[in-house]
Amino acid sequence: MIRLTIVFLVTLFSLNIYAQMNPSNQYTTPQPYLEWMFEKEPGSWNLAKVPGCIHTDLENLGMIENPLIGINESLCQWIGERDWNYSTYDFTVPDEIFNSNVIRLKFHQLDTYATVFLNDQKLFVADNAFRAYEVDVKPFLKKEKNTMRVEFKSPITIGKQKIQELGYPIPGADMRAVTRKPQYHYGWDWGPKLVTMGITGPIEWIAYNEANITDFYIHQKFISQEKAEIEARTSIHSTVEGFITLTIRHTNQLEPNIVSLKLSKGINEFIIPLSIDNPKLWWCNDLGEQFLYDFSLEASIDEKKVAEKRIKTGLRSIRLVTEKDDVGETFYFELNGRPVFAKGANYIPITMLPGVATRTDYTNLLSQCQSSHFNMLRVWGGGYYETEDFYELCDSLGIMVWQDFMFACSMYPGNAAFLQNVQLEADYQTKRLRNHPCIALWCGNNENAEGWERWGWQMGLSDKDKGKLNKAYTDVFNEILPNTVLKNHPQINYWESSPRFGRGDKRSITEGDSHYWGLWHDEEPFEILNERVPRFMSEYGMQSYPNLNVLEEIITTNSFDINDPGMVLHQKHPRGNKLMNDYMKRWFDVDQLLKNNQSDSTFYNSDFAFYAQLTQSVQAEGILMGIEAHRRNMPYCMGTLFWQLNDVWPALSWSAIDYKYQPKVLMYALQDAYAPILISPILENDFLNIHYINDGIEENPLVKIEIFISNENGEIIFDEIVEHFPLTNNCIFFSKKIQEVIGSKSPENLLITVNMSTLDGELFRTRSKKLVGKSSQGLRLIISEYDGGVYIGR
Repeated sequence: MIRLTIVFLVTLFSLNIYAQMNPSNQYTTPQPYLEWMFEKEPGSWNLAKVPGCIHTDLENLGMIENPLIGINESLCQWIGERDWNYSTYDFTVPDEIFNSNVIRLKFHQLDTYATVFLNDQKLFVADNAFRAYEVDVKPFLKKEKNTMRVEFKSPITIGKQKIQELGYPIPGADMRAVTRKPQYHYGWDWGPKLVTMGITGPIEWIAYNEANITDFYIHQKFISQEKAEIEARTSIHSTVEGFITLTIRHTNQLEPNIVSLKLSKGINEFIIPLSIDNPKLWWCNDLGEQFLYDFSLEASIDEKKVAEKRIKTGLRSIRLVTEKDDVGETFYFELNGRPVFAKGANYIPITMLPGVATRTDYTNLLSQCQSSHFNMLRVWGGGYYETEDFYELCDSLGIMVWQDFMFACSMYPGNAAFLQNVQLEADYQTKRLRNHPCIALWCGNNENAEGWERWGWQMGLSDKDKGKLNKAYTDVFNEILPNTVLKNHPQINYWESSPRFGRGDKRSITEGDSHYWGLWHDEEPFEILNERVPRFMSEYGMQSYPNLNVLEEIITTNSFDINDPGMVLHQKHPRGNKLMNDYMKRWFDVDQLLKNNQSDSTFYNSDFAFYAQLTQSVQAEGILMGIEAHRRNMPYCMGTLFWQLNDVWPALSWSAIDYKYQPKVLMYALQDAYAPILISPILENDFLNIHYINDGIEENPLVKIEIFISNENGEIIFDEIVEHFPLTNNCIFFSKKIQEVIGSKSPENLLITVNMSTLDGELFRTRSKKLVGKSSQGLRLIISEYDGGVYIGR
């Protein structure tokens, strides 16, 4: 018998099935047309798209309109309230699979409560959309005329049942907390309520004769510029006993590492020590190269290759540094021994409905982050653990990932079944993502601790129920999750909850990370961001309208009316429109600007369009005020992640990139605000101070600095030149009382320009900002324009 492991990946969601052998013997087996169908009504089957969900299948059939457009969300609520069935039938299994000793079926993602049958034999029952399900199917598989069926139960129905069975309330949420599916499907203050069901991930057969590599992980024990001490850790399932030869190769390696080990039937765990001299390290964006090593593992029995697995990873050391100091406690990321100022945003799912986004969409979104100098994204805990496309792109683009576990804004149950489900989920996801160098932190939840302590969740609860909820929190976030990270991904830190303290707690400024929503929710002015500077700002934000072609998909008329049914439905924050308008009026005479606007009857040149653009301008000005404050206060503050990067649907929201992956004004402005070198003028206590910040790797040259202030007619009213100025990474290079600079003149409509040139006259950096007149908040500096010609200031 030829000892050859055949690992067949048979995708059951495309127009054909293919069988893939290990990379040394790849080929595709032609198969008959294979269809997945869904049951619209009892006995009425229609074509389905897999991966996908019931909403997209109904839309493709013409039974519903696009649920993301206009007022269609409200017309689709019935979908999540009923059960749905999917089936594929009459399919033939390739000989190479059918004749294998081991045949397993793997569903990478099912949403959520599903029972899977093969030839009328129940294979398993799924109840978690955040993990894969794999099962032995050899006893039930036929060569021909096979049928597979997946029966989905309504998460709404099941959720209500679970709440009743639990016996105590869940503060912060209702049925979503008891169901392990994306929490935002139940609605959020930036997205619709669309409770989906479906086969949302790939399906594959795994077939082999002797052995299969089930896991291959590069554990990074010690990484430095001089040496990388690593371990190749692998799990191999075998149907035979004897010896196995493992051959490990990696990029730039002259000779492979070869070991012979004893093999037992069942699961075998092996650890092979490796070292690399003078390794090429992985760096985040703007700090160096994103070098990725290719590692391959070959398994051979009796000199015949039986299995092979390849991975790509970067070598780096990364840790979260939280050390007591004379103010409180630090919070910053250290990459390869270098403290990193984190610049980025909070990331929500790329789309509302599964199976829609492509790798091109991910590339479009994340490439914009790279070009705007992002080095971190926080994958928020109310969405889902992202696809391999997302993490692979973050690896290659140098974007570190703060990875929340999928828990948000709620307490959670503590019954045995739920805890076991969480354990399986955490084990699966930490193992799945641990080879990605972009992973910088595992975080237990989003705002659960703050909600429990500060949002009134404990009011009305009995001491007994409080005790149950406290224990459930401890079991999940202080035991299961940190212990799983320590076991599976030990070189990455775990952080219990974001934020550590709520904004009403004075420690939120001196310790841990901070979500500062005094801006927006408490209606505090943007200027508060200059004062409330934390150790690490992990959430803050301001809403704006999307771009005009997205607004067209929201509104039901072409007139500017915030009471348009589409506008009402797509603004999910109860005070959103009022707050946007109020913040604009603090800085702008909105009514006068609309009166002066040269509009006509066309949508793209209407008052509506002008107002929409104005909301984006205010959003950009305000968030940049926060970014500059955070960067000026480095190293006390070591990170700024605004809320939020993107949208899941056409929305009036806090995003910097809209639903069609189009940048708003803020995203353009970040190309300057997040650049490694920033010139930041600011009026502080009647002084005009100009800060120089460099958090990149470019050396600070000797420069000539030219400072100009001009009036609205372009006349220079102040200029000063400083030559041979030695800059340091974070310094104030100009500080004078504003009266000494502009005399008795009003700062209204004055523009400050700072040019930095090298000693040979080459322009090194330039920055222009507008000095704005008095408001209720005093003097301030805002952007007037930036590359691309988009108007931001007055």
